[in-house]
Amino acid sequence: MRKRKINKDTIPERTKSFRISTRITLASVLGIVIPVAIIAVLSTILLNAAKKDYIPSTVSTKSYGIINQLQWNSAISEIAESLDSDNEEKKLSEIKRITAPLEESGALIYIENDSLPCYLTEAEETALEAGGRIAAINKEENSYYFSDSGLVITTHAHAGEADYLIVIYSPDYTVPDAETAHESIENSLTARLATILLLIVAVFIIAIVIVSLITSKTIVNPIKKIARGANEIAKGNLDYEIQYKSKNELGELAESFDYMRKRLKRSLIDRDEAAQQQKEMIAGIAHDLRTPLTSVKGYMEGLRDGIADTPEKRERYLKTIYASTCDMEKMLNDLLTVSKLELGTIELNREKVSISDFTEFASQLRRELAIDRFDFEIINNSKTNPLLYVDTDRFSRVIDNIISNSIKYRREGERGKICLSISEYERSVIFEIADNGMGVEPESLPRIFDTLYRADKARTNVSDGSGLGLSVCKQLVELHGGMIWAQNNSMGGLSIFISLPKYEEKED
Repeated sequence: MRKRKINKDTIPERTKSFRISTRITLASVLGIVIPVAIIAVLSTILLNAAKKDYIPSTVSTKSYGIINQLQWNSAISEIAESLDSDNEEKKLSEIKRITAPLEESGALIYIENDSLPCYLTEAEETALEAGGRIAAINKEENSYYFSDSGLVITTHAHAGEADYLIVIYSPDYTVPDAETAHESIENSLTARLATILLLIVAVFIIAIVIVSLITSKTIVNPIKKIARGANEIAKGNLDYEIQYKSKNELGELAESFDYMRKRLKRSLIDRDEAAQQQKEMIAGIAHDLRTPLTSVKGYMEGLRDGIADTPEKRERYLKTIYASTCDMEKMLNDLLTVSKLELGTIELNREKVSISDFTEFASQLRRELAIDRFDFEIINNSKTNPLLYVDTDRFSRVIDNIISNSIKYRREGERGKICLSISEYERSVIFEIADNGMGVEPESLPRIFDTLYRADKARTNVSDGSGLGLSVCKQLVELHGGMIWAQNNSMGGLSIFISLPKYEEKED
């Protein structure tokens, strides 16, 4: 049969979820119950051992004393009880069993019934004869004779209708003086009491040690694990996980430390990402402003050096300078808007707008898009005419930025198309603005709403887009309590989705 290997780490699992208060209570109870139980067991053992000093078969001393006298009295009582039997064979067998230990110690037993011996120890002389030499034996009286010459006990027993004479003689016997006997009893009691007290003290010490070990294993060890984990976290090791799972207070503390570790690690990652984005943003701003500034500087030098020597050239130079300045102004305005949104300093002027009002506004874009050779289509799938609670100017800017983005990323040589779809759900309205433009690489989709991020890294002209438009859209939509995301569509272009909560009238 294959032995199952027990993993000591799994043994405490049953008690690992005990709460600390429960463990302390349990330790206190065990500190009382264990000693009491052990003392009870030891007391039983000591009592059984003490009883052996008083039964006839264990007459353990041949010197006079209270214990010795009690032992002989008990032995005589047991012999007398064995005589109360009608079966002679059984009676003799019982007498032999009782007297055998006494006879082995040198004592002689004599039992007489109606002046006839019914039991006597086999020896050269009987107890009646040997005892009579040191003390006169009166068969009519009970007597106990203790001397240095020997012990002689004469007693009577009545069993049924018969009367028995019992004589016991023990030659090897001493009688100490009264003071010695008193000291013997006192020493015996003192020794037994000291033994019991020592056992009680030892039991309590052992119990306290056991309870302390249990407490150390179930409370102190987890605290050490948590302290070690806290030290590792303090050192900056945010990958260290405290290996202690429990539902008690220590388990909750370990879980809190682990949650803190994860939050701290996440915050550091977010901080590093934010720092990286900030670096990219600064680099992007410097990169995007360099081109128009270089253009302005070049054309200004041309004017200064007289290269634009005709009115037509000067007019063209001035238009280019003005256009570059407008591009820089637009970029800085977008950047200022993003900063205000991130700082939370922009307040929305909301008003209730129905979907029909929105579609009427959107239809006005058709004429403007036709100038840029774009087809524009509105698909309203809403079953009712739900209300939205929005800042119309801010939301119009969101739509303008998205459509401007679609115009910038149109496919060359192909007529552009933009489709606005509106879908109504239980608690929200979703707008989809889809184009047939260039689309976005899948790996760039999650980042197109980041500040100054541009999927086309080759573009260097600010007029092609500063990378701030979709970032402004994202923050304005979220400021309205909505969500925005993007995905490539079946036309090969890009679809921007905006989800806004429906306005619900509050009952008074």
